[in-house]
This record gives sequence, C-alpha cells and structure tokens, in this order.
Amino acid sequence: MSIRSPLEPHTRTKIDRRLENLGWILDQNDPDCNVFQEQAKTEEQNAKFEGRNPDYVLYESGTDNPIAIIEAKRPGEDLDKALNEAVDKYARLLQTPLVFAFSDTFVTSQHVFQSRPLKIDGEELQEFVDQLTSLRFVNEGAEILSAPPGINFSRDELIKTFKAVNNLLRNEGLRDGYERFSAFAEILFLKLIDEFHKLDKGGNQFPDRFLWSNFFPKYENDPQALLDFVSSSVWLQLKQDYGDIFGDSFSIDKPNTLKSILKNIDPINLTATDTDVKGDAFEYFLKTVTNGNKDLGEYFTPRHIVRTMVNIVKPRHGETIYDPFCGTGGFLLECFKYLTLRTDPTNYEMMKWIREKALHGRELTSTARITKMNMILFGDGHTNIQKMDSLENPVDEKFDIVLSNIPYSQKTEFGSYYSIPTKNADSICVQHIWRSLKPNGRAAVIVPETFLYEDGDIGKTREMIVTQSKRFTVISLPRGVFMPYTPTKTNILFFEKGGQFSNAFFFVVHNDGFELNTKRKPVKGESDIKKLLSEFDSPRIIEAKANIVERSRIQQSGNWNIRPYLYMEDVPRINTSVQVLSDQVIQCIEQKINPQEQPDKMWKLLAVSQNGIFLKNLVPGSEFKQNYKIVKKGDIVYNPHRVNIGSIGVVPEYLDGGLASPAYVVFRVIDPNYLPSYIVSVLKQPQYLRVIMNYSIASARASLPFSELIRIKIPKPETEDLEALKDLENELNKFSLLYDQKKNDVNSFAKKYLY
Repeated sequence: MSIRSPLEPHTRTKIDRRLENLGWILDQNDPDCNVFQEQAKTEEQNAKFEGRNPDYVLYESGTDNPIAIIEAKRPGEDLDKALNEAVDKYARLLQTPLVFAFSDTFVTSQHVFQSRPLKIDGEELQEFVDQLTSLRFVNEGAEILSAPPGINFSRDELIKTFKAVNNLLRNEGLRDGYERFSAFAEILFLKLIDEFHKLDKGGNQFPDRFLWSNFFPKYENDPQALLDFVSSSVWLQLKQDYGDIFGDSFSIDKPNTLKSILKNIDPINLTATDTDVKGDAFEYFLKTVTNGNKDLGEYFTPRHIVRTMVNIVKPRHGETIYDPFCGTGGFLLECFKYLTLRTDPTNYEMMKWIREKALHGRELTSTARITKMNMILFGDGHTNIQKMDSLENPVDEKFDIVLSNIPYSQKTEFGSYYSIPTKNADSICVQHIWRSLKPNGRAAVIVPETFLYEDGDIGKTREMIVTQSKRFTVISLPRGVFMPYTPTKTNILFFEKGGQFSNAFFFVVHNDGFELNTKRKPVKGESDIKKLLSEFDSPRIIEAKANIVERSRIQQSGNWNIRPYLYMEDVPRINTSVQVLSDQVIQCIEQKINPQEQPDKMWKLLAVSQNGIFLKNLVPGSEFKQNYKIVKKGDIVYNPHRVNIGSIGVVPEYLDGGLASPAYVVFRVIDPNYLPSYIVSVLKQPQYLRVIMNYSIASARASLPFSELIRIKIPKPETEDLEALKDLENELNKFSLLYDQKKNDVNSFAKKYLY
C-alpha cells in the first residue's frame, strides 16, 4: 500500500491559518484540540484507513465524532476527483458527514450522505467554515440559511420586518427609494453599535446613554421624547464620532413613525453568534426590501459573483485594492474578509495595514456613506472611502488590484482626461481602471456584453487592454444574473497589466446557482462557478463551455473581438452528420419596397410568434411610414430578439408577397437537401434555443443576427428521410391553403350581414 507524501509546508500553512481564524484548535497538546493532521483522533479510527493518511480530520469539540475531512491538492488538480477520494478513502470509513477539497486557494465541498455541494443561502461554499456552521450542515443538511442560532426570526420574518420599516418610511414622506434606504441604514447602524457594545467588539466607545438598549426602553412610551432625544442628543454624538457618514439632520419627523420603526427592529439580534452577520445586514436589506424597487436606481452585484471575483484576483498582504465605483462596498468588504481570514489576528502591523491601507473606494453618489458604515461594521477603517466622481479624478499606477462593476450605458464629461477621449462612460470607466493599475497589477471587472465586440471608442479601449495584458480571461455571465434590477448581459474581464499574453482563456457560466428570473431562487446541484474556480489557474478546453485561444486568432478577428462563442461552438449531441447553416444553404433576403408607392393597395402585413407566421393586418400602402421587406412562399422569418424562445416560422402560400417588418430577419433555403419546415423545426428544439442564446449578441436584449445564424450547425437529413420530409412539406402547404380558403369562407358569412 503506497503512502501519500505529506502536504507541502506552504499549503499546510494556508489551511492552518484559515482554520485557526475560524476558531478551530489545531494544537494537539491542547485538550480542546478538534483538528488532527495526517491522522484521525483515535487508533481505532486510524486503523480503518489501511495505511492511508487524510490531510485533515475535523471533530466536534469534546468528542471523537468526526465532522469533516479536508483533502488538499496542488493548483490545477481536479477538485471533483479530490472530493471523491476524500469520500471513498476516508469519510465513508469514518461516517464523516462533510468533505472539503482545497487547491491552494479555492475550496469546494460536499455533504457525504446527500451527495450534494454545501450551500449557504443557495451559494456554494468557496471557503472553509467554523465549527458552528459545520455542525449546522451536519444537522440540517447540505443547504442552510445564514441566519444563525440565537436569531429568533426566520428569513421570511426578517423580510417582513424590513418591508414594514420600508412602508413606515414611505409614509413618513420619504418617497425616494434611496432616502428610505439611507434612513433605514442609519437606524440599523445604531442598532448594530448597541449589539457590538454588548459583545465588546471593535473597541466601541459610544457613550452608554446613547445606546439603543438604554434610550429606547426609557422613552418607548413617550414618542415625542424619543424623537427629541434621538434627533438631537444621539444624532449629535453620531455626527461627532462618525463625521460625514450621517446626514446634517435626522430624517424622521413623526414621533410615532420613529417609535414603530424602532419597535419593529428592536427584537432582532443581528449579530448573535455569527460574526459574519454584522456586515451582511445591509446587503440583506438591499437584496430583499429594495428587490424590484426601480426608484433606487442602483444595481447590486450578487454576493456570490463578488466572492468569485475576489477568489480570482487572490489579494495578498501588502497589496492595495481599489474599487472606483464601489456602491455599498461589496468588493472591498469581501477583500477585507479574504485577507483577515488569511492573516494572524495577533500580528498588529499586518492587521493595521488591512484596516487602514489596503482598501480604497470611490462612489459618486451618497451611497459612499453607506459604504463607510459597512466598513466600520466589519472592523475596518473608512478613511479611504471617498465621495467623488472617479472619472473626473484619474489615478496613475497606484493600485495592485482593481475590482469593480462599472456603471453601464452612462455619459461622461471627463473623457478628455484619458488617452482615448470619448463621452462613452463604458470606455472611460475601463480606461480609468487600466490607468489606476500598477505595472503587473491585476483586475477583475464586470462589463456589459457590448464591450466585447463593439467598434469605435469601445473597440479602441478593448484593444488597448487586450494587447497590453500578459494574462487575459473572459468569463461570460448568464443573462438574468442581475435580475430583478436589470436583464443586461454581462461578462467578467480578468487581466494583468503589462506584456502580451500568448493565449486567452474563455469560460461561459450558464448556471450560476440561481434561477435566471426576478425571483433568483437557488437551484439544486453544482453551479458552473465551482467549475470556473477549479479551472481558472490551470485552464483547459471544455466543449461548448471553455476554450484556450491563441493571441493571433483574436487579432485576426479584425477588432480584437472577445466574444466567447466567436472562438467556440455549441453543437448539440447529434447522431448523424452535421451541416453548418452557411450561405451555401441559406440566403439572407434584404429586398425592400416602399408600400406608399401603391397607396391604394391593401398589403398583407405579417407577424411572427412562437406559433409561426400569421397575417397581422391588411394595411393600405398610404399608411406605411418606412420600407418593408417583401417575402415569398417558403421564406423563413424570425424576430431576432425573440428567436431564442422560438419566434420563427415559414411563410405560407397565402402570405406570398406579404410584407415583413425591417426589424425581422428573412432568409431563403437554397440547398434542395434542406426544407424550410425542417430547418425551423430544428431551430425550435430546446437544444437549439440554447445554441441561439449562446450565439446571440447585445446587452439588454438578446439578438441573433444573420451573421451568427449561419454559424449554427444542424443535423443533415439522411437521404432516405428526405423524400418523407418533402411529402410532409407538401402536406403542410396544402393545409395552409385549405386554412386560408376556409377562413375566406367564414369571412363571406360575416360580410353577408354587412353593407
């Protein structure tokens, strides 16, 4: 039996630090030790391994009950394989419920008895967890909610409470969504100060008489006195201690409103025993109460996307991190957690660096003060958060890392400050990020889909980034990842500044772990996020999902186009030969006429839906305002914005010579081996609706141009099937003629009774 070599020292040090910072005890001389390395806790348990040695076995404190196995691998090794090894070689032998696999930076996990990944609030774990959370997975199953024991409110109850507060603020007269959010954040901040004071966390020196738990019971039955005390005494102290975080005056004027709000929030213990809840409180409010409130005008980056991007850039101690469009500070907060989890908390200088020098953010709107509140609640200083227009204030090679979600589709007056001057803020935002990076600095930035392929100033900006990066990755995110705020299609660009890459890595995320609709409920099973993180540092080609592309091939695109599906295909599993829908098979029809030239003629205006082509209306030529496409029997017409849900059909004989909107795509089959009805049927199959979505372009609404349609490969009909298909096509044509005739017969009865 071969004995596996021990872990490399640096790998063990990384794991040890994270476990220690999560409260696990690794010192085997300590009677409370609950982590054993290269062995189990008892001789009886070790005997079951038959000479093999697990990297780590984690135990429930004070018992011999194993909770989890940790299996560590080198970067690039298959983590799924590592999980399976941990399950088969160790976990099942000890009846251990949880396993973790570690690839130097990335963590993945599984519930052994349920064969499912571990998830919190629907998000797959990307880190180790403390003993309390581990035991919750053991007792509750593979998926748990973040609300820890000690909070007597379920998630639904919290949502109900926060919505009630939102309505009270609306009734107070705060009609603007941001005003309500801001007022809520200030009150919640005051509640959290009180809870931290009780826990003696963060060295909080807020005076006792101004603490929530002291003034609210005292004035609860006298709403006017409560309002007077909070709006004057408490507010003055908050202004004195936290400066510009709080507004010039308290935003609530009605005594009973304040009393009702405080009474709603008072029973909730936001911190309890889970130290992570303190920073999540604001995000929780943003993701629930503001869900769908368009008047907030803010898009919040989903937390699991933020964590993924932080894991991609891998911040290190001593590096400076910058978000020029920081919103509520999600990227900076995750970096703070990432760094502190990997740092010795007793090392004063390192912790001081993280709190005071590592993190930098700018935000144009007043949301900047919410970011500062959030940073304080995490134990971080907030002096590096500035309220300003980043585009008006360029930064030159100052930061090691930039993480950001740029504001899309904006205009700017400060384009002249940059090397590619333009009013297009998408371009200037990316230029600002590029300029702020030190040489060899790295960035992970969310951009709209159009940034990947547009010409003009966007194209020049993209070329600058792509051609001067020594490492470059495009991660395509699915449409719907930012719902309910926006359906905009987005991508993550990762790049290292300086030099020239030999190969770029493209990865497509189809499943981010949540439904791609307004509800965004978690879906079961593993997401593509896990696969992305496990492949990122040692990429490989995965059919229809990931590709490694040579620099020269991207250059040959003509404008440094970086759309992932320009460099990979999505071809469904087909049990016959395939044929690309090239211009040898189909031909685009662009012929248009001006119906106004025949003003008295009644034109047949057709429309297309999931049910095919139909007569929309009979319209006199005089009523048309633009040129229309004229179609013939057998032509295929589709709506480029809805073809991904099957809005395509064949023009029937009774609509021959009809008109189609110039926004529609019209094409004609020119290869006799393919029939129009067959091509339409193939393209409406679920597998091909997926292909159409992958090949579609545009950010806000998916659109399939003809240039992308002709890249799609479809099954080639067998020779013996072709005659049968032709017979069916003839039958369909007869049916359409019969349908038209019968409809006219019905119309004759209607006309019989009309003058």
